[in-house]
Order: sequence, then C-alpha cells, then structure tokens
Amino acid sequence: MTAPHPDLPRILIVIGEPVSERLAGPAIRAWEIATILHAEGHAVTIASLRDVSRRTDDFDVVEFGPENAEQLVDDSDVVLFQGGFYASMPWLRDKPQVQVMDLYDPFHLEFLHRQHGMEKAEVDRVFAELTTELNAQLSRADLVLCASDRQRDLWIGQLAALGRVRPPLEVEADAAVLDDLVRIVPFGVPDSAFAPETRAIRGIVPGIGHDDFVLIWGGGIYDWFDPLTLIRAVDHAREHLPNLRLFFLAKVHPNAGIDGHAVPDQAVALAKELGLYGTHVVFNEEWVAYDDRAAYLADADLGVTTHHAGLETRFSFRTRNLDYVWAGLPLITTEGDVFEDLILRHGFGATVPVGDVEALSAAIVAAAADDETRARWSAAARELAATMTWRANLAPLVEFCREPRRSSVDTWNLVTAPPPVLPRTRFDDVKTLGRLLRTGGPSLVAERLRDRRRRAALAAVTASEADAEEEPGA
Repeated sequence: MTAPHPDLPRILIVIGEPVSERLAGPAIRAWEIATILHAEGHAVTIASLRDVSRRTDDFDVVEFGPENAEQLVDDSDVVLFQGGFYASMPWLRDKPQVQVMDLYDPFHLEFLHRQHGMEKAEVDRVFAELTTELNAQLSRADLVLCASDRQRDLWIGQLAALGRVRPPLEVEADAAVLDDLVRIVPFGVPDSAFAPETRAIRGIVPGIGHDDFVLIWGGGIYDWFDPLTLIRAVDHAREHLPNLRLFFLAKVHPNAGIDGHAVPDQAVALAKELGLYGTHVVFNEEWVAYDDRAAYLADADLGVTTHHAGLETRFSFRTRNLDYVWAGLPLITTEGDVFEDLILRHGFGATVPVGDVEALSAAIVAAAADDETRARWSAAARELAATMTWRANLAPLVEFCREPRRSSVDTWNLVTAPPPVLPRTRFDDVKTLGRLLRTGGPSLVAERLRDRRRRAALAAVTASEADAEEEPGA
C-alpha cells in the first residue's frame, strides 16, 4: 500500500452495498472515489454495512459494525455517506467530522415504481422512512453530491424546505457558499481506454452466434425500467432482422437487500410468451463481475435502455449507460432523462418516445442497416467518454477534500427539529416602522398596517370555520 500523505485529510466512505467482485452501481462509485482520492495522497477507508470480500493494496476495505463504527468515524477527517441508513444512527449527526452526503441516486423516487403488492399503510410507512432519511442527510450535510443539473435543483428544493437555503452564518461570507453546498459530481468512466482482451457473448452464450446483431442491456432490471416495451420491439424487429439478439447482462442484483422487483419476472414471462426466450432474448442470470464487464460490452453492437415517464426518469442518471459510452457503443433509449439531453448534444445515439414499440423497433432496424451512422455514433461516444472520466468528474470532490470545511449554512431541519426562533418584539416593530418611513413614507406604513389587519382578520375567520366544523363531533 502506498503511504498516504500525512498532511492530507483522512477519508472514510460509508456505504450500504456489499463490496465484492460483483460490484453494483453505488459500490462501483465508492470504489472509484476511493481510488482517485488515494491517488491524490489521502488515507482512504471504505466501510460497508454489508459483506466485504474485494480488497486492494491502495486503501482499506472493512465492514461497518457496532464494534468499530464510532472509531472509524473518529479516526477520519471527512466522512462520505452513501445509502439509506444515516437516520438510523443519530449519533453521527453530532460528530464534528466534515460530512459529505452522496445523493447521486434519488432512491425515494425509485420507490415510486415499487409499490406492487403493498398495502397503503406500508407504502405510507416506507415513504415516510425514505423522506426522513433524506431530511436527516440534507439537514446535516457539509457537502451534497449529485449527478446532474436536474438533481441539483431537486436537492436545493429539499434543502429549502428544511430551511438551509438561507444566508450563511458569517455575515461577510460570500453568498456563493449556498451554491457550493450542492456540487455536481456525476458517475464516470475509467481513465484507461476501452481495450478488452477477451469476448464473452458471441459463440459463448447459448443462442447468440458470431454473426448476430447484438443489443446489450448493461445493468440490472428494476421496476422503474421498461424492458417489456423493448422485448416487444425486438419481436417486431426480428421480422426484418432475423439475427437480432437482445442480451440482458444481469437479472439478479448482487445485494440481497435489493429485492421485491416484479419487472424481471415479467420480462422473462413476456419473452417466453412471444417465443423469444433463449433465442432472440437472452437473460444472464448472474451479476457480471465489475472487472469482466468490458468483455461483454465488446461483443455488442448497440446499447439499449428503456424506462417509463415520470419523476424517477427525470431525475435519474443511468450509470450503466456510461459503460456504453466508454465502450464506444451507440445508445438507443427512451426520452425523458439526462441521457436524452446528452444524445441530442453529442450525437452518440437515438431516442424514441416512451412506450412506443413501433418507434423503438424502427430505430433498431434502421441502426442495424446503417453501418456509417453507427460508426459516427460510436466515434461521438468515445469523444464524450474522454470528457467523463472518473478523474474529470470527481474533480469537485477532490478539490473539496484537499481543504474540507464545515458548511457555513446552519444545519437546520425545519421539518422534524425546528430551531428556536425568537418571536417578534415591539422593538422589531419599531425598527420596521423606521425602515418603512425611510423607504416609502407614511403611505407605505399605512399600506402595511392595512395588510397586517387583513391577515389577522383572515386568520380569525379560518380559525372560526375550523371550530365550527369540529363542533358536531365534539
């Protein structure tokens, strides 16, 4: 292990995902963050609330449990949290370390699509827990990480509801500290060029031959995705493209805690119903190891991702789409998310309307028939990849960790723990009167007095009506 620089802050990354060879998105991000910060000279530790089996000589990887959790935090200068567990450990809030909340994945919006088979009481409970978790993180955060401009707006809105979009503690501080509280730090691609030494699909996966035209779905199948439209589009497209194959890279998530998804089984059932299962649509049952994914991407012709319309889509950042970009794979996807914006801006693929089987089928057939267009899309993807490496995308976090600091914006939570605010006094009224006289004269004072009387009268009317509604049941 390379010795860290003694003068640089010590970094602890706490995650809720298992750390194994079969890394999923959040653990991939934590691993890459640790790798870059180690290269910068920091002493870095990844601590997981789940099992740990992947190791490296560059930084420590340990389990985060009751016997070592507080010591790990105390031994660090900066703690980066990722996942939905912070609210369950209230002792963390009072720790003096600089605390970074990695909210690149708005997990509460994902749950909007996961209510199948749940009673209303359970749905209400889960949403309350998710909201409480996010409020706990955002109310304490010294820095919030997100993946896009859209997500930044989302989290600033929730920070405003908590009372944290307000002037900083120091009167002379630059108002830009409010902007610095939420920084855009997207997922990235490896700094190294895409250069796989092996292949893993053609002639290896049963049902997929060397001359087939291969679509790859590069990540998990979750309820907020729409693989059913894609499978139906393949059914349509195979009439024009008999050698078309759709390969789902993974069906089962490596985190045993991520369960309850209905869509994977629905996708398999539809493929069987249409007579596509194992021939034109192939599911890889096991999660592919992180270091092996390039061999699968190298054997594909197009990357595909399809999703539903809605808030989850609008604020998502489809992390595995970046694997397509890294591999120089053109992308065909449905409209509505950040990658639609990127495709329009950089020209590395095509988008189709949500749920439109015919449009998706036509886009696939057209792409398969046009080698020149695919080559142009592929070149555009590689150009984009060069600008979205982990080192480039993590630059705002790297800069912050060189000189970390507690936020100068009050750590308020107006929802569950409103801070004491002094009521208005006569002295406050006198100061307000003086200011109004200076700025608008007696007429402005009279106008404001009329406003105050009107509001007081309206408040009384509302209270009276509420009392009247309660009387019959009293």
